[in-house]
Amino acid sequence: MTNHREWVSPIRHAFMSERSILGFAWVGGALLFVAFTGLMIWLLPFSVGTQMAILFHTAFGVLALVPFAVWQLSHWLATRKSRRKVRKISAYVGFWLLAVSLVAGLVITWQALFAIVISHSWAEVHLWTGVLALPFLFYHVLPHKQESAVAIGPLAVVASQDYGLARRRTWKFAFSVVIALCVLLAAGTVGYRSPNFRNYQPPPSFKAASGSNPFAPSNAETETGGPVPPQAIADSRSCGVSGCHTAIYDEWRASAHRWSQEDEFFQEVRSATTEVQGIKSTEKCGGCHGPVSMLSGYKDPRLGKHVAGFDEGDSCTVCHAVRHVDERGIGSYVLRVPRPYLYQFRVGRFANLVNHFLIRVYPAQHDRDYNLKIARQAESCAPCHKEFDMVGKYPEPLQVETQYDDWKSGKWNTDPDPAKRLRCQQCHMHYERVARLAQADPYDVKVGLGLKYRSHRFAVANQFMPLAISSPGALEQVHDVEQWLRGERLVPEIQKVWPRGPIVPIEIKAPATVKPGEIVDLQIVLTNKKVGHSFPTGPLNVVRVWIELDVRDQAGNEVYRSGGLDAQHHVETGTYVLRPVAITEGGRSIMTPDIWHPEGPNYRPAIAPEKSESFDYRFRVPRQVKGPLVVNARLRYRKANQFFMDAVYPHQNREAPITDISSTTAKVAIAGGTASSASASTSRTPRVQQQ
Repeated sequence: MTNHREWVSPIRHAFMSERSILGFAWVGGALLFVAFTGLMIWLLPFSVGTQMAILFHTAFGVLALVPFAVWQLSHWLATRKSRRKVRKISAYVGFWLLAVSLVAGLVITWQALFAIVISHSWAEVHLWTGVLALPFLFYHVLPHKQESAVAIGPLAVVASQDYGLARRRTWKFAFSVVIALCVLLAAGTVGYRSPNFRNYQPPPSFKAASGSNPFAPSNAETETGGPVPPQAIADSRSCGVSGCHTAIYDEWRASAHRWSQEDEFFQEVRSATTEVQGIKSTEKCGGCHGPVSMLSGYKDPRLGKHVAGFDEGDSCTVCHAVRHVDERGIGSYVLRVPRPYLYQFRVGRFANLVNHFLIRVYPAQHDRDYNLKIARQAESCAPCHKEFDMVGKYPEPLQVETQYDDWKSGKWNTDPDPAKRLRCQQCHMHYERVARLAQADPYDVKVGLGLKYRSHRFAVANQFMPLAISSPGALEQVHDVEQWLRGERLVPEIQKVWPRGPIVPIEIKAPATVKPGEIVDLQIVLTNKKVGHSFPTGPLNVVRVWIELDVRDQAGNEVYRSGGLDAQHHVETGTYVLRPVAITEGGRSIMTPDIWHPEGPNYRPAIAPEKSESFDYRFRVPRQVKGPLVVNARLRYRKANQFFMDAVYPHQNREAPITDISSTTAKVAIAGGTASSASASTSRTPRVQQQ
């Protein structure tokens, strides 16, 4: 048996037999390569090479971990009793810094593979402990003037060995390992085929507009100044399958942003307008309703449904990769195509695994490309929620969609107390919660929101289309829309400012007592309490909002009625109808021709935020009536009036669903009322509007 005092540490054998599986040449070469690729990742810009370096850095860091630990333990056992000189202290400091860096690297690797986001703290620890370890380890391994073996016990069995020669052979082999791995890294980088977006050719139908913007008359632009490949600004599915933005993706799939181009109402309006006003009048629509299609060169509305991006509408990339917006409207934004990570446009489990790993472990470019600074501001809504048009009979542009301007000039943006102001996103993208952290959104986790995230349903006013086109999550979307319209959605973070109850409450102002045979005047008052812009809003001549008033005696006999539906689902003659108002650029209110009802009905304008409008009714109380009179009033909403529905779905007798936004009841006593009832005699005020 070998005397323990004569035992020689394996480290010495490693220096003499550098090709040993635990030899320093292999381990040291791998660690040098890991250090080199780490510096590449830290210092070089985002590219295919840096991403390949991440994969090699991770793989060889993990592979070298156990051999390095065994080799390091052997080295410590062999040298622990030597004198503590600067070189030895440097080794200890370098080792512990490197050990911490390796542990942090393992944590980051685990998080990138199995969590939704890596820890910023662990990433910083991994970087700086690794960087700080290098000078200490470099000093430790530098050749010194006097090289000698470490004697173990009194025999000093290895004192005569030529460690200088062994060291040189070891380092030579270690650097050979580094060079071989660098060649492998270079081959992987050169061999990877990145998508070539520079040579993209738009479809033959694309005709660039004259001037600086080829997509005119839309104001939407790309940073490249021309069409971009559709896959570069589409592929929203990848945001959901990655496990990062699953809840948001599922909500977006059901939202009007997703089916903004597929929307059958939009398709009909665009077709009809193209037929009447020409193709130029509707090419502008693509910047907001079909940006993936338009910005990839499919801007001709006559191409129909079979175009790139048709089923993505406003994709995730279109909203989140915008780099400039302004308040002109009609798609006034500039889009930058995000730089792709490796395997972003490949399919398969391996491609997804690598792509998602890289995004999580190296998120800087992803964060830059999808910077949320603009998306969090109300101004980001202006490009698509402000539309104007040129109508020949008017000298100025007409504002058709005015939500942004309504908000900007209204109470919710101009209140003297800043604490009482609200942005678009605070209402329409209120916070939702997920059940557990694994379902949370990485961006919101980074800023400390934990289980909370911004809703991407944008559930506001269309309770028809999700079911009509069988949109994913349609039932949940319609439920949320109806909740929103009725004002039942509570938003805790703004509840101190935002009133409870209906978005537009309805109030009856009627006399306390009336006499039989008397002509009664009563008022219905609507107040825009919770809508951030005018109510109603949306496309002119399509949305239908009206008041239904029903007056009955105690026996249930009808005394007066307004706002019912006829057999063809039209709002009956003599109904108060609210509609958005077209205004000139100078602010002058006008009425545009109703393309779905050529004569154009009379209407009452929309109600501005925090404003009220009253509606007068007059009827005669029957001479023989049993009181009290019961007055029921409802404010009713449907996304599309029946003229429009008949145009979009001819001969189908389809009706848009109706949501009652608010309702109220009042009782009016009858002075000296009789015990019997009689048929009612009614008259309707001529000022009540027809649909």
